[in-house]
Amino acid sequence: MFQFPPLPAIETHHRVVAFAFAAVFIAVELVLGASDIGLLPPDLRWAAYREFGFMDPWFDAWLSGRRAPPQVAWTPLTYAFLHGGMTHLALNTAAFLGLGLVVLRIFGAPLFALFFVVTALGGSLTYGLLADAEFPMVGASGVVFGLIGVLNYAEFAFITRRPERGSMRPFLTSLLGLVAINVILGVAMQGMLAWETHLGGFVAGWLAAWAVIPRV
Repeated sequence: MFQFPPLPAIETHHRVVAFAFAAVFIAVELVLGASDIGLLPPDLRWAAYREFGFMDPWFDAWLSGRRAPPQVAWTPLTYAFLHGGMTHLALNTAAFLGLGLVVLRIFGAPLFALFFVVTALGGSLTYGLLADAEFPMVGASGVVFGLIGVLNYAEFAFITRRPERGSMRPFLTSLLGLVAINVILGVAMQGMLAWETHLGGFVAGWLAAWAVIPRV
């Protein structure tokens, strides 16, 4: 049976970092939701999506050397702070906090912030390369799957570097589980799932963990 070594105790500043990110997610969605129901000026959601959501046509234009809006410089990262409603927010925030607190305990706050940026960028760039969509892509799910990638590589590294070489079954099972989750969500959401973002975030998290674990 595979088990990680005991994790360090969670520190107060770990909670502060994780909940600070979550607070930004929640605050942004509350403002946009208030606009949706008329408590704030109308159309703030679509204004925010245009300014900070990731737009595949703009990315494609930039990639091909054509003129693109300046938003292509920051939307590959800022899309992760926007969501498509309270349900989307709740699912992503819960997963982000659950995974983020574990990553913070293992790697600390500076590397956690680095993982956030790398996995958000990995998710959006993969989406830009593989997807063909006209609507904005938003949500922290690329980061969520990126944190899964970080922990997945940590598990893989721990198994392969142990003198007794533990079983690879839990590692392979987790990979198959990720595929199954994306298939189920894709069917449930009738093709509206940005699986490309999940894939890119996961791979970016895996590679980022591979880059830092020998130094940790």
